[in-house]
Amino acid sequence: MIGIYSEGIASIPFLESFLQDTVILNPTNMNNITQIAGWGRKPSAQKAIEKARKHNLPYLSLEDGFIRSIELGVKSRRTFSLIADPIGIYYDSTAPSQLEEYLNQDIFDEGLINESRECLEYIKMNKISKYNHAQESFTVKKNTKENILMVDQTFNDMSVSLGLADASTFQYMYDYTLEQYPEANIYIKLHPDVIAGKKQGYLAQIASPDRVQFITSSINPIDLLQQMDRVMVVTSQLGFEALMLNKQVCCFGLPFYASWGLTRDQIVCDRREKNRSVEEIFAAAYLRYPKYIRPDTGILGSLMDVLTFINKSKSLGEIQTKYYFHNIPKWKRNFLRPFFDGENTDISFESPKMSLLQRNDSKDNKFVVWSYSNDIKIPQESIVRVEDGFYRSVGLGSNFHEPWSLIIDDIGMYFNPQEPSKLENILNYKEFDDRDIRAAKSIKDFIINNDLTKYNVDYNSNFNIDNINNRKVIFVPGQVEDDASIVYGCTGEIKKLEDLLEHIRKKHPDAFILYKPHPDVVLKNRSGMLKSELYDRIETKASILQCIQIADEVHTLTSQAGFDGLLRGKIVYTYGGPFYAGWGLTIDTQTFSRRKRSLTLEQLIAGTLIYYTKYYNRDLRHQTDCLSTLRKLKEMKKGYSYIDRLLDTNKGRWIRRFKLLTEETLRRDK
Repeated sequence: MIGIYSEGIASIPFLESFLQDTVILNPTNMNNITQIAGWGRKPSAQKAIEKARKHNLPYLSLEDGFIRSIELGVKSRRTFSLIADPIGIYYDSTAPSQLEEYLNQDIFDEGLINESRECLEYIKMNKISKYNHAQESFTVKKNTKENILMVDQTFNDMSVSLGLADASTFQYMYDYTLEQYPEANIYIKLHPDVIAGKKQGYLAQIASPDRVQFITSSINPIDLLQQMDRVMVVTSQLGFEALMLNKQVCCFGLPFYASWGLTRDQIVCDRREKNRSVEEIFAAAYLRYPKYIRPDTGILGSLMDVLTFINKSKSLGEIQTKYYFHNIPKWKRNFLRPFFDGENTDISFESPKMSLLQRNDSKDNKFVVWSYSNDIKIPQESIVRVEDGFYRSVGLGSNFHEPWSLIIDDIGMYFNPQEPSKLENILNYKEFDDRDIRAAKSIKDFIINNDLTKYNVDYNSNFNIDNINNRKVIFVPGQVEDDASIVYGCTGEIKKLEDLLEHIRKKHPDAFILYKPHPDVVLKNRSGMLKSELYDRIETKASILQCIQIADEVHTLTSQAGFDGLLRGKIVYTYGGPFYAGWGLTIDTQTFSRRKRSLTLEQLIAGTLIYYTKYYNRDLRHQTDCLSTLRKLKEMKKGYSYIDRLLDTNKGRWIRRFKLLTEETLRRDK
């Protein structure tokens, strides 16, 4: 586990996916903490550095990667790359860093260099930089003079002071450039944060507009650099982007790419022992040093995943979406809101009395309803349906436990096979690659090794069914009578659990039928208990996984227990239309004409749990990925106490609902 002491770091989406570990904000128990992480060497990281020293733990320096995002860091916490350096940090030239070690080592095999060249060409062709919000172009003066760019930076930029520079360095760079190139066209590129009005810059304070031209609009950096002959920098990343474009670069401070034989340097670093090519520095700094996620799923990805996503996003432009939440109960609003928090989204909750048709809204606006419970007469393309995710929580939704995963479907809903759904489209058409399959295998192994299910509340008793004659064991998971997956998914002769149990007894007269009622039925939150003559044993204490493990086959209408059975290698029969049926993995009584291909189990997992489901970390309050959520559920399951069980009785559940409504009121008032 990694301890952090910063709300800002905690808010980084997919943080645990980047770090591949559980993150604890402001840990009080240090027994399980293996590292302390902070934001590089900035003043805000001082508490983390001191905590690491006090507890004799390694300190991990975090920083944005060199291809970060669409928007500026001051506007959005969403980043596509993250550096986690256990040695130092790249912009601190006063000490070694992991990047410096990479560049001093011989790590550059043919495959890495080829990948480096491929990404470099893609960046240059599509004009991708650290931030990618700038759309304006720039044209230099039309004359025969040399074009020189000086790059400004912001006050209190740690890369300046730790790059052995200060305000006098910028003054020297300015004076040197004007003296050495008196006839040149000289331009000064202001920092994006200065242009956005968020910070102040050095050169902006000292340069004369009579001699230089300020670039004060948001120009694409690659487009700008392509038109320059020379680039003068202190420690800015633009200096390396200029090297990518084969420009002459002079460094007045000591950035990560200086002192490797490519730049004209005012400062030399003796620790940097070798001469390196642009491809080698790029391979170390952009390919080996940061971690990348796939922005659409949050699983670990590659630089090319990020580059293609950015390029596609730039071509589509920004779309502002307004979500109208219609007839959503108050206790659900609190947990729904963060799943829709985005840079270009707005949320409004509405009562049933408000008309959804008396509004002249943009076509990009959406109306969010819970499942199929809302009968509203608006076009299907404007409806977004939401439901609990497949690995939801520790505790039942009917007991007001908030979900850590959610389904958001703008086509249909996974449990209704009568209509298309986003999941069905993913499973039909998505080309899953090696990264998807590896991630799916990790998810499957984690679920199995930690006995995780949808709600994770079953009591694990000593379980023995006394199958004296060693009969074939058929497990039938219970469901509630009005379950939407049964209402929409059971279109054949068998439409109820009672029908299913009678069918199984007739078809398999010698089998041992094990029936486990749904947890909501056991707690009397929902109806659905069945007659005892339909099964050999009813089980209310053992977990659903114990029932699956002891069974030879799982027979179900539409229960997710069938999916749990597939994960554990069981033969699964379906009698309705669950999401996992019709893909060649189950024995089905119904047919599914729209489900067009056979899938491997890993492809089913990837489509369902990686691409379809959304996850939210309720402790750190940011969007997260599947595996990170499963880690949290594992820890919560271990801590599920007697008091929690007491609160999950029919009376205690109302205490929990009152608590959630109170929290929502306090949050809204705040």
